[in-house]
Amino acid sequence: MNPKPERARRRYTSPLREEAARRTRTTIRDAAARLFVREGYVSTTVRHIAEEAGVAVRTVFSAFPGGKAEIFREALDHAVAGEDDRQPAGGSGSGHSEEPVSDVDLVVEQVVGYGAAMLERAGGLLMTSVESSGADPDMRRFAADDARATAENARTLAEGFGHAGWLREDVTVEHAADVLFTLSSPQVHALLRRDCGWDVDQYRQWLARTLRTTLLRGGEGGAGQSSARSSR
Repeated sequence: MNPKPERARRRYTSPLREEAARRTRTTIRDAAARLFVREGYVSTTVRHIAEEAGVAVRTVFSAFPGGKAEIFREALDHAVAGEDDRQPAGGSGSGHSEEPVSDVDLVVEQVVGYGAAMLERAGGLLMTSVESSGADPDMRRFAADDARATAENARTLAEGFGHAGWLREDVTVEHAADVLFTLSSPQVHALLRRDCGWDVDQYRQWLARTLRTTLLRGGEGGAGQSSARSSR
């Protein structure tokens, strides 16, 4: 019988090692995101990701045991959230105003600004999932999840506009939700920004003007028409 009590094993942790692992994971994620957007999901292999990131293939699997699908999920989540996902979704986060938001133009500016910024970060990856959905079940699931979340957000916004009395008399909440779903889609963003070559300011202005003129009371005049006149 051993008179000495058995010593509990200590788990050794190193902050430097953990930081190095985090940086490696970030490098792999960012390299994969570039490849997914540039080459497509199906054409991008783990070996390609390793080469782009400058690491060994086994390092990729050590950082992401789930392989490509896990890397894509983390890259997409990071892009959607942005660098600081703690910022309120509806504004600059300055927190100086204590007045409730009641101006329809301010709400439109916030909705368009947040949506455009998110698509500038994540639109490429979202389109990757859409364009690869026919060939890969993971991409099909990601595309369906995003479409469902976008539809839910559009419905929430449409209901808010309706409750505030801002919708035109001939526009139902259901119709407004469909229009908002379309306007905020990565497909429309890609068509105008990537295929038509619009700059981001053109895209934002068009989005705000279209939202006002198609859905909101007084949208045919005011800020919507003045913006159109000033661009002629």
